[in-house]
Amino acid sequence: MDQMQQLSFDFTAPVVALPRMPIRATTCAAATRVTLGCVTLPALEWAMHRGLKWQTVKMRRLRGETWEQALSPELRRSTFMSAWRMHG
Repeated sequence: MDQMQQLSFDFTAPVVALPRMPIRATTCAAATRVTLGCVTLPALEWAMHRGLKWQTVKMRRLRGETWEQALSPELRRSTFMSAWRMHG
């Protein structure tokens, strides 16, 4: 019979973490001054005034939407699962 080979891990090797590159070069800081109409407020204040969570606005900006689009309170129609159908 063949002899079993013992495997070992080297836990002393340095862990190298590569920096995560941004998907898009989009500004989405909460303190960014945004002008809608003739009123200028920080983006976070616009989100609060419009009843939006900051995370929602931030994700919309990261997807490439303008500030006006990202701060619109209407729900977005998602196309991610629009082609999915339930079996049965």
